[in-house]
Amino acid sequence: MKKVSFLLAVAFISVAASAQEISLQMTLQNREYIVGEPLVVAFDFLNATRERISCGKNDSPDRFFVEVTKGTDQFDFVQPFNTEPIGGAFTVQGGDNRRIIAELDKWFPLLKEGKYLARGVLVHRGMRYESAKKSFDIVGGIKLQEGYQMFVNRTNLKRTFRLVYWSRNQMERLFLRISDEPGNRVWDTIDLGTLLRTSPVRLDISPEGEVTIVQRASQDAFLRTLVWSLPDNIEIAERNPLIDPDISASQRAKSLYNEMVDDGKEKKSKKPWYKFW
Repeated sequence: MKKVSFLLAVAFISVAASAQEISLQMTLQNREYIVGEPLVVAFDFLNATRERISCGKNDSPDRFFVEVTKGTDQFDFVQPFNTEPIGGAFTVQGGDNRRIIAELDKWFPLLKEGKYLARGVLVHRGMRYESAKKSFDIVGGIKLQEGYQMFVNRTNLKRTFRLVYWSRNQMERLFLRISDEPGNRVWDTIDLGTLLRTSPVRLDISPEGEVTIVQRASQDAFLRTLVWSLPDNIEIAERNPLIDPDISASQRAKSLYNEMVDDGKEKKSKKPWYKFW
């Protein structure tokens, strides 16, 4: 009887040691994400065995997937809408490690505000290896401005642009949320960078589809972002810093020069520095 117990103990220790030879870790960029913001996650695999880990192909012997739950109920699973393997096809050779980057919002519907839990799971030779659970929140952000775009060739399409801000790493950041009706399509939320709310944010939407945002990014400068908005595509076209005219010597000189021009001469009308429309 003692011999059997000893063998069982040895077997248990061997299995536990084997389980530690493969590890999986998951790292989130942030703890809070704006609705529609890409949720980038890094998965780090460490394979300290002599066996190869292979995932993602039809004939792969191993399987890698992610489990996401909403709220505090660990069994309230969020079902993925994308059937493609997360991270694509990859292998981790024995004695090697591998990092896989993925955007969870491209596999799971993460558009409802609230708290979520996620973990990566690797199934190798019938054994399940899990990363620690990571929690994150989906938030709507604090609304600043909102505008709309209508399309000539898509009379039933209405696009909403919503500027919101949120504190991240002890700095307020400005985000552009974009959604379409009908269909409730949500485009990737754009992180426009740091925001100082000492000056109002300006949003302009032209009929041609040019969306311009001007924000104070620091004490010394503003940031101008130009987005092209087409019915089936949204693209960041330009991002340019603008010097604050109140502290710019060159801007002051131009202003003084304009004041010295003879009043009888015709002056060229110039738009104020903060207007691009």
